[in-house]
Amino acid sequence: MSTWNGIGTKYLGYSNRNRDGSHHATEWAVLLDLPVIPLRRHRLTVGRTAYTTTGTTGRSVTGFVVHEETPLDVREICRTYLVWWLLGPLVAVGPAALLLWSVSDKQDGGFGFWAFVLGVSAAWVISVLAAMTAYNRQRRGLPK
Repeated sequence: MSTWNGIGTKYLGYSNRNRDGSHHATEWAVLLDLPVIPLRRHRLTVGRTAYTTTGTTGRSVTGFVVHEETPLDVREICRTYLVWWLLGPLVAVGPAALLLWSVSDKQDGGFGFWAFVLGVSAAWVISVLAAMTAYNRQRRGLPK
């Protein structure tokens, strides 16, 4: 699996760890790191992820040992779409949108005010995404 600037393929929808240390996961075609098309489902063992940057671009490569291909799970696909396309954006952008909506009528605001709102919003989005990723990896027993 690899992505280049958020475009490529990645495994999502990891099941809990099996006794042999493997997981079931669906391979997805991703655009901007958001799942677009489910490709296939595998039972696999997850390795480490290597990150490289070249100028303004980034690339991540994760090693996997694929044991077998299994049928796609419709419930897992629906759950992945729900989390990545509905719940994730609501959690990440919702507080910033509420903040902007609540102050838009009450504050003429200058550049400093809007720079502060934008900074708080960006920090919230980044921290929520990082926390969700770390929690999911820890909960599923995946390596860092």
